[in-house]
Parts: sequence; structure tokens; C-alpha cells
Amino acid sequence: MKKKSLSEPCFFIDSLLNISDTERKELIRSVEIQARPHHIFLWLRQLRVAPYSYDFIDNRRMKSPDFIIKNLPPLKVNTHFLLAFHVTEFKEDSFIACRFCEPINPPFNLCLRGLFIEYRIAGQGSKANLWCKVTGYIRHDIFSRGFFHVFSVVNKIMMTRQLKNLKKLSELSFAGEIRTGKLDLSNYYSRSGIHWWVFCRRRTCNELIT
Repeated sequence: MKKKSLSEPCFFIDSLLNISDTERKELIRSVEIQARPHHIFLWLRQLRVAPYSYDFIDNRRMKSPDFIIKNLPPLKVNTHFLLAFHVTEFKEDSFIACRFCEPINPPFNLCLRGLFIEYRIAGQGSKANLWCKVTGYIRHDIFSRGFFHVFSVVNKIMMTRQLKNLKKLSELSFAGEIRTGKLDLSNYYSRSGIHWWVFCRRRTCNELIT
């Protein structure tokens, strides 16, 4: 287990047991947000219906909602999340931890045995850090290491954009400059998103929002 820095919080996914015959890889990113944890968590909840990164890639060119979805069902374990994950644990205004859709699709199952992601809010008052940590379990071969290297580059591009958008929306919410509205949840699921197509491809995952 990697030793924590003074500024890095403890994550729920750090407690997961290692998968035998695999190499554990971690990616971690963060952003400082001038908002209370509650205002940040409002937008984390909405990662169930939109990626808030590059919508032309992962959201069928539909804009991620820039309003608080007031008809979004309560968050619960096993809810489909971020197109290719399922919620495993969460705490309101604190964190959301998820696992990859399983079983992992070929050919990625040849190098990836498991993947977990966690968004965690650390801070008090009107300033907080939003952290995102990815933990992957890959096989012991050069192909698997090469795959994870490519994945880490793509993750950095997408996650940088996503955290930037979540920061902006959270700060606007804190300032009282965000509206609320309803979203048609019957057709929310972006089956044509590249993230879904590559890693999920399951037609029934959209049922897990309710």
C-alpha cells in the first residue's frame, strides 16, 4: 500500500483486497473548489447521467446538464455510474466509490482484472478539495502495462476536463447562480458513448438508475 501524503485523504477503495496474480496501479488527481462539500456532492450524484467531460465523445454530443436535476432518484448501491461503473459504497457529501462493469469485455479482459474509481471530498467550510482516485489491477506482462499507460494518458485528459467542469458548477451552486430543473430520465443512457461502447456494452445497465 502506498504511503499517504499529508494532503492526500484516505480512500474507501484503498481497503480493497488485492487480486491475486495482478499488479496494482493507481492514478490520482485533485482540484481545489471554493464551495461547501454539499454543493460539490450535488454534481457528483449527476455523474450517473452525464460525464461532464467531453460530451461529443461520451454523451452523444448532448450537453451535460448545467442545472441541478431535482427528479434524480436517490443514490444507492449498484446504481450505474459514469457509463461503465457501478456504485459500491458512498456517503452523502463525502465520497462515491465504484467498480467497473463486470465481467470486463474482451479484449481488455486479457490485461485488466479489475478497475475501481472513487471521488472524495476533503475540506470544511467554504473550501474543499475534490479528489479522484483510480485503482486498476493488471496482469504481469508488457501488453498489460502498455494498456494501462495508454489508459492513464486518456484518463488524464478526460479527468482534467471533468474536474474543471465540476469545479465551475460547484462554485456557481455555492454562489446561488445555478437553476434547478427536471430531466427526462427515460432516455438518459448514452449507449453510443465511446466509454460505454468500449468498456460496458450492456443494454440493461440503464435500469439501475431507479
